[in-house]
Amino acid sequence: MLCTAHEAMLNHALVIATVLALPASASADPIVDAMGMRVGGYGFREATPASGEQPTGTGWQACRMNGIGVFANKSLDKAFFVEGGLDTYFTGEFPTGEAMGEYDTPIDRSSALLTIAAGARFYSDSKLSPYLQMGLGAEVTRVSLPALALEDSALLPMGFFGAGANLRITDTMQVGASLRVNAMGYYDDAQFQTELQPELELATQGQFYASFAL
Repeated sequence: MLCTAHEAMLNHALVIATVLALPASASADPIVDAMGMRVGGYGFREATPASGEQPTGTGWQACRMNGIGVFANKSLDKAFFVEGGLDTYFTGEFPTGEAMGEYDTPIDRSSALLTIAAGARFYSDSKLSPYLQMGLGAEVTRVSLPALALEDSALLPMGFFGAGANLRITDTMQVGASLRVNAMGYYDDAQFQTELQPELELATQGQFYASFAL
């Protein structure tokens, strides 16, 4: 009789544990929905002269940087999503052309950007889906000027907002483009004779990417 009671209690416990475990397992979602790769470049805001006039125009040519990166995103629902990315940018000619910008003194800069962002999609069921995005992150950068024997390494905060669009190629593959305005660290070449000190400045960034659903 005692063994039978113990067996019944054990069976009840197993049933309860199974019932409690089913919703947890059913609600378990993958950490991310899609992963991708991107290529792009950015340049910092600077005053540039308009054609044949005094310097009243505004350009985005200073310290142009090119780079590549990887990213992953997670849909919260049909409209909202979050994204994390890791990118590396550098002054150089790969992968989007000449990137040294308008510095009077040649500068060698390389950066790693770690970012997180939240975004909202529009027409998510359509083949072409635009979106808006805001985010923040950190930049690990190294800057050197061999001609002046100056160099600096820094961990800098950054933030951005932007817009883009996804084009669905297949059920599992998308390509797209985005345009961002970053607030991030800039090394002003007017300081280069004495020091390397970053200051906050705006930079416009363009990216092209492909992503794949998991």
